[in-house]
Amino acid sequence: MEQSLMKKRYFESTGRTWKVTERMMEYLRVVIDTPTVGTYGDNGKAPDVVIGNKMTVTAGRVGDYRIACSRLKREEIAELCEEILKEAA
Repeated sequence: MEQSLMKKRYFESTGRTWKVTERMMEYLRVVIDTPTVGTYGDNGKAPDVVIGNKMTVTAGRVGDYRIACSRLKREEIAELCEEILKEAA
């Protein structure tokens, strides 16, 4: 059984080093790709159940990914999202 590699990433914007898992990156990809305009009400957020269905995990696990990502600063999230968008292009 192969273990998932957790890379420590250095964030240039803050100078911090943080462990970012592949599943955290997948969570951010799904959040970016999930449309929220008018679909889930006016709050602009997709429910954890919808994100969980796309990732094939439970809503509770999605909450764990959200909490893990919330520990990152806004600038660090922006760096990760920029990387995801570059991969998609």
